[in-house]
Amino acid sequence: MLLNLIINAQQALQDRPAPRSIRIETHFDPGADTVHINVADNGPGIPEHLRARIFEPFFTTKPTGIGTGVGLAVSLGVVEAHGGTLSVDCPGGGGAVFTVVLPTGCVEPAAEDTIPSWKPSVTQRTILIVDDEPEIREMLSEILIGAKHRVVTASSGREALQRMAAERYDAILTDIRMPDIDGRSLYEEIQRRWPGQVGRVVFVTGDTLAAGVRTFVAESGRPVIEKPFLPSEVRRIIAQLPIGDSAAAA
Repeated sequence: MLLNLIINAQQALQDRPAPRSIRIETHFDPGADTVHINVADNGPGIPEHLRARIFEPFFTTKPTGIGTGVGLAVSLGVVEAHGGTLSVDCPGGGGAVFTVVLPTGCVEPAAEDTIPSWKPSVTQRTILIVDDEPEIREMLSEILIGAKHRVVTASSGREALQRMAAERYDAILTDIRMPDIDGRSLYEEIQRRWPGQVGRVVFVTGDTLAAGVRTFVAESGRPVIEKPFLPSEVRRIIAQLPIGDSAAAA
């Protein structure tokens, strides 16, 4: 999350005249028992009418080919998963200031989550993660490796097919919108070549509001992890996938 905020600030300063600066400040609020992290730059700032949208998945103010609109949405999800908040302000003197506020104590689970409705998997699973965004692959990998699973990653649908030809997987997490072979085409190819592994597919997307994506996912009947995702949700969906020999049926 912090790395993403720093990279965003650096990109905002690329075309600005010197002096350019990125300032990171932290402080503890004993009254609220919270830690505050500010990442500030002296770049062009963010127009007021866009500030409410910058945390939306796939919304970006960067030039085509530079920004995906995923980083801030994922950062917000990470901060909120830790019981915190992420906000932005643009001072009158220019620039942008992103503020992270995190509680110092343990976050208590919500009442409905006190007794989980699923049993955590005690068996290590081999999981293939397919996403063209490195930060998404890394985040999912970290979550699943932390849950004691073995993780293999692929940056494209084509690479995923090559890996699947050499090894079977207990779960296949794939983004839907990717260049080259997208998630839909990958799913259809799995149906054709390894029908026994179709039941291992989980879609990862931030575009479930699009009619075409929504219809495709509904027709497939496969689970969906929505971006920005919570670690607990990722672990829950993986734990609910069936354990058995169906992956080897092909």
